[in-house]
Amino acid sequence: MKWLLENMLMPPTGLYLMVLAGLVLRWRARRPLVRGAATALAASGALLSVTLSLPLVSFLLLDGLQSFPSLDPAADSIDADVIVVLAGDVDCDPPEYGSDQPGALSQLRCRYGAHLSRRTGLPLVITGGVLRPDRRPASHVLRDYVEDELGVTVAWTEDDAKTTRGNARGVARLMNQRGYTRAAVVTNAWHMPRSVEAFEREGVDVLPAPTGAHPAPSQIIRGLIPRARSMRDSSWALHEYVGMLWYRISD
Repeated sequence: MKWLLENMLMPPTGLYLMVLAGLVLRWRARRPLVRGAATALAASGALLSVTLSLPLVSFLLLDGLQSFPSLDPAADSIDADVIVVLAGDVDCDPPEYGSDQPGALSQLRCRYGAHLSRRTGLPLVITGGVLRPDRRPASHVLRDYVEDELGVTVAWTEDDAKTTRGNARGVARLMNQRGYTRAAVVTNAWHMPRSVEAFEREGVDVLPAPTGAHPAPSQIIRGLIPRARSMRDSSWALHEYVGMLWYRISD
């Protein structure tokens, strides 16, 4: 139900439904006031669809979340006991590989987590559970990628989490068992605020290790030309804002 509601309400589906509902209501309505409201609803959905597709808008939304600075790339050590990579997306059965592979977000996080582990010698942990009943845990898919493709050993995996809050709870439990208290958490820069909040609520001392910060458009004119990728980026940002709000009201 949560998955269905999220996909129905968040862009772009929620915006398309606004336009459709407005058009249907306008077609069926008899009263001028109702027809006016229906027209406004459809127009708002269309305007928001265009607005959220602008690279400048998606950047501003994501940049509001990118509040944690990157770690010093020249440092040989960091103030942490363990490096924790939060699993993201997984590509299911790509034909060129024949088995599940990390998606673009997960690869970005894995590369940086492996880089930090190789540079500092700290143990690397990956957290992520089963995303679909017929699949392996995401953490196992990412572990195989890190070890086979990047040549870095994964110390252990947390295999039950399906949400950021679940990542925090599972990793905190495993860290307590091993006597660790401070974790360098690796995730996308725009996902870091919600991740830090979730881990700190579980009693984990967090060193934010963001990666993949969303850059500003190179030119203003480029930022005002709608792009499908920018709609995706805006959707990620809105998902984070709603997620942070939900975490705060659901405790």
